[in-house]
Amino acid sequence: MPIKVSSLTFLFTTVLFFLLSSLKAQEVIDFDIKLAGFTIGQMKASKTLAQDTTTYRLDSKVSFWLFGTIKVDYHTEVKYHEGVFINSKVSSKTNRGNFISKIWLEGNEYKIDANGYKYEHKDIIKDPIHHSAVRLFFEDPKGIKVMMAENLGKFSEIRSHGEGIYTTHIEGDENKYYYQNGKMLTVSMHNPIKNYEVKRRE
Repeated sequence: MPIKVSSLTFLFTTVLFFLLSSLKAQEVIDFDIKLAGFTIGQMKASKTLAQDTTTYRLDSKVSFWLFGTIKVDYHTEVKYHEGVFINSKVSSKTNRGNFISKIWLEGNEYKIDANGYKYEHKDIIKDPIHHSAVRLFFEDPKGIKVMMAENLGKFSEIRSHGEGIYTTHIEGDENKYYYQNGKMLTVSMHNPIKNYEVKRRE
């Protein structure tokens, strides 16, 4: 018995629907990392949307001279489910040690185990997390007052300084972000080893 055209159309439409549903929408942005005007490394920022889960990644490598060669291999991965922060992992390999910071949702509270260069912090928080540092590389934080610093496991205030200019404040450090048409162009970062700038590559 021949298959009806309508049946073939239904089958094709069904298969196409599931194929498209499985595809991941991804946004990738490249940045240069600069120190005193010199490029010392690159950063790749990616945002992947798969159904109701959004995954953000920052991957960077830098190498510079500071009383000896300093090399840093830095990776951040953060997941949100339906707009709610679920977990994060920040790992770094450096000449001065290897470090991992983790935050994860367990029940109705977040567990924090943060480790960095001359820094350790363990905590449990019950306040919801809707915004974290990684998202600043993808969107203007207009109207956002606070975010979670994934590497430190602490909330940071976000202050607006006019159109497209923001600063974050945590542990006595200030990072400054510049946006144009909703896109992050430059950020001046404070770091325990050396301050640097991250600039969007055109």
